[in-house]
Amino acid sequence: MSPRSLDNLRTSRTGTATRYLALAFGIVVVLGKGTRGSEPQPTETRVAATTPEGGETPTLVTPESPTPVITTTGPTPSPTSQKAKSPWRGSEIAYRNSVTAISLDRSADLTYNPFWAMALELSPRYSFDDVWSVGASLEIAREITEADDTTRSSETLLGDLGLRVSASNFAKIPGVGINVSAGLGLTLPTSLSSQGDTLMFALSPSLRLSRTFGKVLDGLTLGYSLRFTKNFHEYTTGELDSPSVPGCFVGDSGSCDRFLNTGYRNASFRLSNGFDASLDLTSWLTFSADLAIIVSWLHDDVDDERVSHVELEPANERYALAADLGFSARWWKPLEVRLGASTFNPQLQSDGDRYAPFFNRFTTLYLDLRLDVAALVQDLTEEN
Repeated sequence: MSPRSLDNLRTSRTGTATRYLALAFGIVVVLGKGTRGSEPQPTETRVAATTPEGGETPTLVTPESPTPVITTTGPTPSPTSQKAKSPWRGSEIAYRNSVTAISLDRSADLTYNPFWAMALELSPRYSFDDVWSVGASLEIAREITEADDTTRSSETLLGDLGLRVSASNFAKIPGVGINVSAGLGLTLPTSLSSQGDTLMFALSPSLRLSRTFGKVLDGLTLGYSLRFTKNFHEYTTGELDSPSVPGCFVGDSGSCDRFLNTGYRNASFRLSNGFDASLDLTSWLTFSADLAIIVSWLHDDVDDERVSHVELEPANERYALAADLGFSARWWKPLEVRLGASTFNPQLQSDGDRYAPFFNRFTTLYLDLRLDVAALVQDLTEEN
């Protein structure tokens, strides 16, 4: 065969292969447009194969063939096109109005003593990733009715400053699907009541187990929390006798601590066992219930004539219950509206009978407006 004939054969083969590749590319493009949005599937491609006689026969190439197969995939979104999580997610500003349940019944006590208070809680939070985060909380409260535990009329009270580092869902128990979370809290005595208790600071390590059942309505979450608190006081007895007036936040801020002290010995250790359930009724409506059993161990008793107030029957422990029931609605992502009932009470009444959990004379009815600051900023940024 002459060199010219050989060149013509090579050119013919190259042109034929090019036409088949162009045809295959056109099929791929058409199929890619027709199946965009579905799961990418391998595309059968015809390539040129040489026969012993020197001809060219189209051969079907499948994914099982050793020859590489051209596949099509949808456009891969760039990292910048995906919504980045704000490191400030979970930061909230909560505004609460609360009234005691017995305020609605003038005949509940011999002397009518209604209670209505407003509280503002600031809870900034910074997340380093999906697990580790740090946060703080501070509450400002004011009773609208005539207060029983303030020095001046219409006095605004500052709560304790709470600092916390958390590890959310850092582990999962295999086989049962239970998520494990942990945290460490630090309480600083910025409130007058804690300063009266001579509190210097408190440390609160905690552990939480939770599991979500996605097939129950829009989602059911069950949880258990264990929290241990060590209070560091300057003195074993408090300098202030504060009555148990309800209406505080039951949460990580420790704003209810001013009601744990009765004016006797201060609590040195505290152990709280909490049980909670949250049920998503719809995509925007949630029902939740919380119950905590709290045991406080007091400082050792002292025999000192300077201590003027001594119990007739000294006790070394205090027992309390904290409960919360409520519905949360979130029609707009940055704003949560919650209506519920909260109770924080000693376990025993003055006659030795036990208080009923959830609803008793200490129960308060509240309306919360919780603003997610990070979600609000993201929503306004997207609109602009």
